[in-house]
Amino acid sequence: MPERETVRAFLAIPPDPAWSSAAGEALATLRRELPHASWTRPESWHLTIRFLGEVAPGALERFAGAIAESALRSGELRLEPGGAAVFPSVRRARVLGIAIAERTGALAGLAASAETEARAIGAAPEDRAFRPHTTVARLRQPWPAAAVERFVAAVRGAGLPDWIAREVVLYGSRLGPGGAVHTPLARFPLAGAAEAAR
Repeated sequence: MPERETVRAFLAIPPDPAWSSAAGEALATLRRELPHASWTRPESWHLTIRFLGEVAPGALERFAGAIAESALRSGELRLEPGGAAVFPSVRRARVLGIAIAERTGALAGLAASAETEARAIGAAPEDRAFRPHTTVARLRQPWPAAAVERFVAAVRGAGLPDWIAREVVLYGSRLGPGGAVHTPLARFPLAGAAEAAR
């Protein structure tokens, strides 16, 4: 882990290049036809499991050790596109994303483990329900309702593939003038992927 006083960190499923490519193609034309937004880059389309905030390196090591075990219990995850994700609501949209569904409950279990371990190292409790998604745009200015609804309809009809998750990653995040830069600090294979690599 980096030798700093604290590390701004989060746990996430890293981007799946095949899924990101398909989603990027699906949104390319739509982006040109919708109002202005700050669109995120496809190569950064991760799925955040738990944002930790500023954490001391020793606490981050303890969190990493616990998550390594949780990841191995989870097994490889098949994530399915679950339509559009709009936060906080369609009428007051500020963040646009693609929702993720996972039928076995393993993703929710991994998120619950991450929440428990985050609290154990002193991170503030997360009071919002876990709503897995990848963020594709942030709106600095409100969009008309019709534009938001068009985004929702386009994502619903995009026919995106499943996203195969074989690992979870603990990232360090540094804020800079060009946006946040995410650096992998530790990688944790999911059980199916770990067994396939043997």
